[in-house]
Amino acid sequence: MKKRIKLTESDLVRLVKKIVKEGNTRRELKLREKLNKIFFGEDEMNLFSEPGEYGYLSSEHRLSKDISPKQRIERIGQVIEDLEDYIKDLKYSMRSEETYTQNLKYDDVWRDVESKM
Repeated sequence: MKKRIKLTESDLVRLVKKIVKEGNTRRELKLREKLNKIFFGEDEMNLFSEPGEYGYLSSEHRLSKDISPKQRIERIGQVIEDLEDYIKDLKYSMRSEETYTQNLKYDDVWRDVESKM
């Protein structure tokens, strides 16, 4: 059995605003997708290959004999090391931000910004 409810225009506006606000609380970075394009796929803005070529870690380079499997393994290792260093940097940044949030005046300064999230 279906129920019918009546909403005023202001009720509807309030609901829509709430839904939109909830949808924007966490923005997806799509980091994996971006990294896959850079390292494996064809990408116009590729950092390691000529524009339009396959990415730095792509097996296409091995298949076309541009690099050997051993060279590809070395490349993968380099990328892993760089990503691990980057993760360490991010963790350090996060710790410094956490320290900042413990400041007694934090809420006074950032309340407006956080209420928009």
